[in-house]
Amino acid sequence: MYQQTSPGITGLNAGNMGFMRPAMGDASKSEELREIDIINAYFKQANIPPQQSLKILQAAVQSGVKFRRSGNTMMGFKILPPLSAQIYFFSIDSPEDFAAAATELLALLKQYGVESVYLNKIDPAVTQALQSAGTNPQQSDNPEYKIMAAI
Repeated sequence: MYQQTSPGITGLNAGNMGFMRPAMGDASKSEELREIDIINAYFKQANIPPQQSLKILQAAVQSGVKFRRSGNTMMGFKILPPLSAQIYFFSIDSPEDFAAAATELLALLKQYGVESVYLNKIDPAVTQALQSAGTNPQQSDNPEYKIMAAI
């Protein structure tokens, strides 16, 4: 089940990952997939070998990365004090459903006090989803990231 936390940026208590981008697929909304099924499908579509994907996930979980789900899209995030977060998506939703899921997940971060998000990779599907969510993705003001967007 989903863990509920109280509002506030510290309630998100996130770690670090930062390698994910969407891997679009044709998963039906009627299919009831577990989060691990979405993650495994992402890694498979991204051609990341199972042993490597397991190591990546273990490191992410151990570092405290938090994940949230909307439909068949997962968002990983790391809080960047004071009011920002590094985000990354992986998805097996259609592009339209991915855009809707990204909008919902960004709204959740905003509810917790996050004002801007940063991404490590420039990906057209993610950029389009950010624009659909009402943000204006642009070159990052932080040299560690490629894109930023106010939410």
